[in-house]
Amino acid sequence: MEPDSYPTQEVIVALQNVGVSAEVIEYVVPLAGYESRVKGVPFTRNALDEFSPSWGVFQANLDSMAPGIYKAMKELGVIVPGVSKEQDKVLSENNAQPGQESLLNFTDKQKKYVATWFKETANLNDNALVFKYIFEQKTKDVKAKNFKEAIDELYPLTVAKFNDPKNIDAQKLKERIINEMNQEPDRGIPEPEEGFVPGPRPLKEVNLGMDYLQQVPIQAQPLPPNMNTQSYGRVKQMLEAKVKQQRKESGLPDMKVSAAENKYQDSWTDVLSRGINILKGK
Repeated sequence: MEPDSYPTQEVIVALQNVGVSAEVIEYVVPLAGYESRVKGVPFTRNALDEFSPSWGVFQANLDSMAPGIYKAMKELGVIVPGVSKEQDKVLSENNAQPGQESLLNFTDKQKKYVATWFKETANLNDNALVFKYIFEQKTKDVKAKNFKEAIDELYPLTVAKFNDPKNIDAQKLKERIINEMNQEPDRGIPEPEEGFVPGPRPLKEVNLGMDYLQQVPIQAQPLPPNMNTQSYGRVKQMLEAKVKQQRKESGLPDMKVSAAENKYQDSWTDVLSRGINILKGK
């Protein structure tokens, strides 16, 4: 079930996912948080402006932002009722030929449908896509010279409040959202994937481990009958292959290992000691 509101970092990611630039995100997110607050909670999913039909996290105005809203809904596969081929072209291109001006607006029936979509269906990613296209529309409509001009035209009242140091309510929320934007997202510690094998450690770490191992007294334990040669061989092969690989990856020359001895070892102590010597290249 879609939440009623969203954390600041999730809003940033949603805008990134639809291709909004970093400089636009940095400027618009605090404004959107203030615009979409409901009972003090910013980024409310189905927020509705008190004085205009402006919906959602980015307060898209159904009266003036029809081309941008329609373009996003069309891309999302949402079919707005009663849209003719002519209106589809006008809304998609945000361009009306003489006599087509009315087609740049939603009809009352279409507004009702779009409002219901914002209220009941549109999620955070949908809202982010809507912003992308209403920002594109406003940039074209006002012939903005830069992104700030377009965004200031989208949210003029909030921009004025943010620029007014005496507006304590706006300043507090602005500061809060900016602080949240600057926080590192909590991604947690990912669980290793099934079948994951850690990569080889640097040779220095391996040598340190072996040096430590040498310092720990190991109580000799006799091997089971007929296991001496087999166990020693497996350990020797494993250690030799591992160290050769690590020396190669560390840019060190191949080690020289004496020929394998064909004699029985009396205990696990001997096997481990031999393994330590292999790691040291003896």
